Amino acid sequence: MRNAVFVLLSAFFLSCEDPTEIGFSGIGNGDKAYFTDTLNLEIETYQLDSLITSGQTAALVGGYDDPYFGRIQASAYLQPTLPQSTNSFTGALETAAFEFTSDMVYDSLSLRLANRSLLFFGDSTSRMTLNVHRLNSALENQNYNYDSEVSYDPTPLVSLEIDRSSMVNDTGTVIFLDIILPDEVAQELIDISKDGAISDRETFERAFPGFVLVASDDAEAVSAFNIGSQANANNTNSSLVLFYHESGSEDVRGYTFDYTSGRFNHLDFDRSNTAISDILNAGDSKSASETEGNIFVQAASGLAGRITFPELSQLQSKQIGYAELEFKADTSTFSEEVGLAPFITFITLNEDGSVARNNSNYSYVSTSLNATSGILSTYDDSLNVFNADITPYIQDIASGKARDNGLVLAAAIPASSGTNGLVFGSALNRIILRDFKLKLYYSK
Repeated sequence: MRNAVFVLLSAFFLSCEDPTEIGFSGIGNGDKAYFTDTLNLEIETYQLDSLITSGQTAALVGGYDDPYFGRIQASAYLQPTLPQSTNSFTGALETAAFEFTSDMVYDSLSLRLANRSLLFFGDSTSRMTLNVHRLNSALENQNYNYDSEVSYDPTPLVSLEIDRSSMVNDTGTVIFLDIILPDEVAQELIDISKDGAISDRETFERAFPGFVLVASDDAEAVSAFNIGSQANANNTNSSLVLFYHESGSEDVRGYTFDYTSGRFNHLDFDRSNTAISDILNAGDSKSASETEGNIFVQAASGLAGRITFPELSQLQSKQIGYAELEFKADTSTFSEEVGLAPFITFITLNEDGSVARNNSNYSYVSTSLNATSGILSTYDDSLNVFNADITPYIQDIASGKARDNGLVLAAAIPASSGTNGLVFGSALNRIILRDFKLKLYYSK
């Protein structure tokens, strides 16, 4: 469709032939094709009412000061559970049972953290104090937001100082950061199986609430620890490991518990002395006209862009052939200490400003109904430009099928197809965007 439209439009603008021969799919040849890129857009930075940070691939722990986005403090909630794997013959998901028998001798209980790529936001050379707290109750296997909180014991189980060097050995190889937990916590875990093997995840989790990783307030970096199934990562993700040996043997073994059930990142922000200092609560927004034409997008914080198209009605046409949104990045704000957000996807809002959803998924802008991923725009660093085909959204607005409650620009990662995008909530990558233009091709 897109390529066909470009061919037709090239003929229209470069040929001397009668333009009435030019049309869009589904429009009669008696109609004329038009182009405009002069419509005024309402552009603002927008704090989403929800940005899911549960089920993510990284546990964010620490804090740092961003000159454009303010102070960011991250803590990770982790609920250990029984590991699962897929049976290679039947394809069924199987849960590994846990049992600590009388022949086993306890050695230690380690909360193992893995930062495989040494991913940090802020000053990666700085040191910070990491505190491990115990949850008062188990996390639910549900969606948690960036501002969700679950109660935990304010007295840490253990505290230790860590830095980048804690996560590599003398040869520079990335290693696990092993945090040894108190023996009484290990005994609590062992006691769960005193009546025999336990193989039900929910029962296990109710009996053994997890942990919260909280950094000291003076931290100058956020570390991104890898989270996920051990079975799918060759035992290189963060986990809880009970080390033991068999009676009469010196061979140390480990029973590994995954963080693949309840888990989420909680984020706090202090945006004082920034251009977005008055964006404090869900639904807050600030016009780009007040921020030198910029909008601020950050992956895990719920900070996004919102665009509305108030002049669409002036076209007096419902025949939208193609709509492309073009925008640029403010390259002067790029930083080696904070990863760039080079992908943008688009979601819609309800009339009250809340994030629209299809069941538990975001309501993505897509050419498919009830899509589980959305249109993806990728940064072209050679041209400093994003281009996004937002035709479905503009067609729905122009035809009256939907209200223009705002098109949200959210930091994204490519979906498995590579051509669509998913909202990204697993890191603190950010970007500042500007110079928005809607290129509209339509017919009367």
